[in-house]
Amino acid sequence: MPADLSIDRGAPADLEACVGLWLVALEARDGFAPSDGTADRCRGKFELPIVSWRVLRGDDGEVQGFGLVTGPGTGRPQDPADAAYLSLLAVAPAAQGSGRGSALLNALLGDARAAGHPAAVLHALPDNTAAMRLYLSRGWTPVGEEFAHPLFGRPTVTLAITLR
Repeated sequence: MPADLSIDRGAPADLEACVGLWLVALEARDGFAPSDGTADRCRGKFELPIVSWRVLRGDDGEVQGFGLVTGPGTGRPQDPADAAYLSLLAVAPAAQGSGRGSALLNALLGDARAAGHPAAVLHALPDNTAAMRLYLSRGWTPVGEEFAHPLFGRPTVTLAITLR
């Protein structure tokens, strides 16, 4: 990760920048604007019990990435009961592939581990090859059955990792 970047704890003043970045990252990934309700769904995740919220900033203070881990039980009912949930992870499209997502993931999982969570779980689109490559290379493994994404019905998988 470049030296002109920092990973800080997220704060309420960062919320709209994170939501905006989420929407931009989804549009870059999918090739079209996110569906109605996506911004509100994203905001709602920040109202859940937060284990870790990290923000990647450039030296100008602008948000270039962020991640959010929420408490066990905040994902799907089928998720492992004791696993913290990696709800959101995004990096500005122009900065993807530069190690920033990996650095954010390290910070988030370190926080979840320090908070005593034995495992973490996430939901990902199998056709999001960059995200899947990152997670699988870091030791995340598929668990459970594929399911339809709640907003747009695309196939979605659950991945888990042991934190102890």
